[in-house]
Amino acid sequence: MKNDYDFVSTTNMLVVKDGKGLFIRRSEKLENFPGWLMLPGGKHEVNETPQQAAIRETWEETGIKVVNPVLKVVATHNHFYRNRVYLVFIFQSTEFSGDLKESDEGTPIWIPLDEVLKDPKLYPDLKRHIRLVLETKDDQVLFTYHKFNKDLEIIEEA
Repeated sequence: MKNDYDFVSTTNMLVVKDGKGLFIRRSEKLENFPGWLMLPGGKHEVNETPQQAAIRETWEETGIKVVNPVLKVVATHNHFYRNRVYLVFIFQSTEFSGDLKESDEGTPIWIPLDEVLKDPKLYPDLKRHIRLVLETKDDQVLFTYHKFNKDLEIIEEA
């Protein structure tokens, strides 16, 4: 196993309204994860905080301007098979403005949270992390560490 890993810092935003979450149905034209459901988010730009990146990415991908997002999860995702380690900051907000708009990433849609967790096209780690976000207290931040295999399944330590 190679010991050099690319380190990638990313964000996700769970926007919640009336028991529904805002997701993006990724375009079928995209090379990675076509048709999958994802939360808005992406990589940080230079000199950008995780919160700023989450707000910007949500705006760019959905047309929604989030206000007062709260950090809920900091996750380390080890994809050693790709020589990458992702640090993912997951925020939640119920305060926002704007109208939904499509982007190159796909189509933003509101989906009941209890239904989306059963969807086979929901990106695998989000099933775990959305549950964690919904279970945390208002001021609580959770830290997680996972290894993934090529099928994006979480694998346990031997």
